[in-house]
This record gives sequence, structure tokens and C-alpha cells, in this order.
Amino acid sequence: MDQSDIVIAKIKGNDDIEVVNDIFFECNNCALCCKMNEVPVTEKDITRILDHGFELDQFLKELSPVLIRSHQKKDSFIKAYFLKKKPFVKECVFLDENQKCKIHKYKPLSCCIYPFAVRKDDESFLVIVHPKSVCVSIDMDVNKKKSNTKEIVENLLSFEFLE
Repeated sequence: MDQSDIVIAKIKGNDDIEVVNDIFFECNNCALCCKMNEVPVTEKDITRILDHGFELDQFLKELSPVLIRSHQKKDSFIKAYFLKKKPFVKECVFLDENQKCKIHKYKPLSCCIYPFAVRKDDESFLVIVHPKSVCVSIDMDVNKKKSNTKEIVENLLSFEFLE
């Protein structure tokens, strides 16, 4: 975990949520994440996109994966692929002219959980956010009353990262 990452919650088991930092987040659909980030995709993501009629060379930056250190398991690596960017404008290949995602219903897991990340700790999963994230919709300066941290984490639990 990067030193500047902020843990917002810990998940023990599948539903024991401990809020560590109160934040407020509501996506404003600005599409900056689609323009500024390299989007990692899993093999499951690739299969879902292929099942909807796209070809690998239309959306993968490289057909061969790179190995990156796993945050889930110590001393292990995972294969990573990245989505292509459009030439010149350098935004996600799936961002349309109206700034909407062409594959929203089956978009990659990293897009589904952005601007958050989930990392394995010794006995729990940590939900983190990077304070220098490109996402302008994160408000780190909130009180418990305005916080929606628990709802964010409950939503994240619906995705397949707790393996």
C-alpha cells in the first residue's frame, strides 16, 4: 500500500464493515477517470467484453499481459492487461462522444470500484482511496452525519474481489 493511501474501511468476513475514515462520494459522471487513468482489466473482464462482440485488438493496449505484484497474496504476481487509449485524445477507447461508457453494463471491475481499491491485510480487506486521485467527487472533509463510507463499502461487496 502506498504511504499516501487512506484506509476508509476494513472488511472482515463478507459483511463485517469497520469504518476507519468518514468520506462522502457520489460520482458526478465527469469522465475524468476515463481520460486520466490507465485502466487495468482482468481475464474475466476481457471475456465479458469479448462476449459482447468486441475483438481483443480493439480494446487491449497489449495482447500480452504484464506481471504486477499482487496486493491480495504475499510474494505473488498477477497478470495484468490494460485498456487502449484513443490516439491523440488519450481517453479510454470505450468513452463515446457524449462522455458515456459504451460498455457500462459490463465494464471492468477496476472501473466499477473506482476511485477505490481493495487490498488484502492480514485478517481483513482494506478499502482505500488515494488522496491525489483524479476523482473530484471524493470529499474527505466530512462528519459522520454526511459520510456515506458504509454504503460505499456495502456496494463494493457486490463485486467479485473477495476471493
